[in-house]
Amino acid sequence: VFSWSFSTESRKTQLFDTESSADDGAEHENYGDKVDARDIPLLYLETEIQNAPVGSPQRQEAQKNLLEEINHRKQIDQNIIEILRLSLKQTDVLDLLTSTRTTGQPVVDDWDCYKTLVKSFKNQCGAKMEYDMKYAGALANICNMGVDVKQSVAAIEEACAH
Repeated sequence: VFSWSFSTESRKTQLFDTESSADDGAEHENYGDKVDARDIPLLYLETEIQNAPVGSPQRQEAQKNLLEEINHRKQIDQNIIEILRLSLKQTDVLDLLTSTRTTGQPVVDDWDCYKTLVKSFKNQCGAKMEYDMKYAGALANICNMGVDVKQSVAAIEEACAH
């Protein structure tokens, strides 16, 4: 079972040090660790909830939006796993979510296959946000394994039908 959770602590990455000196001598705020760009909408909504008065319509709306965003992400996570299972006719597919090719190899061998699967994924699964497209590599893996494009498109349609 694949589970998803959001934690700003586990998603943070050190990107740069903002304490370097500036030409104007002004002091810069130290933002420390940065959040993965895909998680900015979640962080924004969490901030909206924290800043809104308890019981206010603004807080309720932000809570509703955060729940919708989390549920959408869970659905996309489940969809991609089902797409991999149906396309490859295998049950153990979690390693294909993040596996990449070795340095020097092209990301994908069959670009027509890849473009078709990405388009189908966007259209059938409602994948429009940056978070959703984090699975583009999994779609490339399907193409690189030589799976029939029509079979994979059918898998996408089936997985995203619910």
